[in-house]
Amino acid sequence: MTGATATQRRPLTRASTVAALIPHYACDEWLGDALETLVAQTRPLDAIVVIDDASDEPPVEVVLRHEQVTLLQADRNGGPYRLVQQVIDDFPFDAYLFQDADDWTSLERLELLLAAAEDAGAEMVGTQEVRVFCDDPEAVPVAWPTDVNATLAERPTAFCLLHPTSLVSRDLVVALGGFATGLRFSGDAEFLRRAAHVARVVNIPERCYFRRIRPRSLTTARHTGLDSPARKRLMEALWERARSNAALAVQGHEPRLEPYATAPPVVLTHLAGPELTRAPITMAKEPV
Repeated sequence: MTGATATQRRPLTRASTVAALIPHYACDEWLGDALETLVAQTRPLDAIVVIDDASDEPPVEVVLRHEQVTLLQADRNGGPYRLVQQVIDDFPFDAYLFQDADDWTSLERLELLLAAAEDAGAEMVGTQEVRVFCDDPEAVPVAWPTDVNATLAERPTAFCLLHPTSLVSRDLVVALGGFATGLRFSGDAEFLRRAAHVARVVNIPERCYFRRIRPRSLTTARHTGLDSPARKRLMEALWERARSNAALAVQGHEPRLEPYATAPPVVLTHLAGPELTRAPITMAKEPV
């Protein structure tokens, strides 16, 4: 694993710079709702970035409705974790606010997340969610545990933070070697279980995230859904790794915290909105 140790990583504060990252593929119908709630945050974001996964028709028209939103497009389709990791690699902010393109958020979400990060000394902070079912006129509140570390210590395979609700420190991402860019799904749970070994992770009690449950999303589509054979096989492998890491930690050994699977980087092209400041190229990273 490469990157800064816990004592070297910079704490998040209410003044931290934050970019919202919205992976996008065939979500033009709902993207406008996500952007409208992000541009109106009570604590303004420092950047709002839509990252298109090499679709034939990127959402230029939707993005151009908001002059502060940047649209980037990947040179090939690689899945959401390759998209967000490339932005984190290329464009440095203190933290990143995640958001799915087909969901929306409360206007005070970033303000509450930064306050919780500073007050709790947390490097990853999520919120409670409300699930909005598109096929039925129903909205269901969902409760996530506020102490994520304690939950994972008791149940290493638990899924106890909804990734698109979260705010994550860049230093933490770098320290863990990044997201598992070789995965097209389940990379959020994979990252969470690694993060909990080295960082404070919490969920705030407020319901700040509204999640659409719709057909043909990653979690409902036939080939990638929660009940698909491919996802079940991957979940079993990730559970085994989580249990192994938990056992290593109990025995006083270092758990394996490198990403489960990685893929080559994608190239991002700027299509619309403000240009972002690129990170300087570094030749090497200091080991932990």
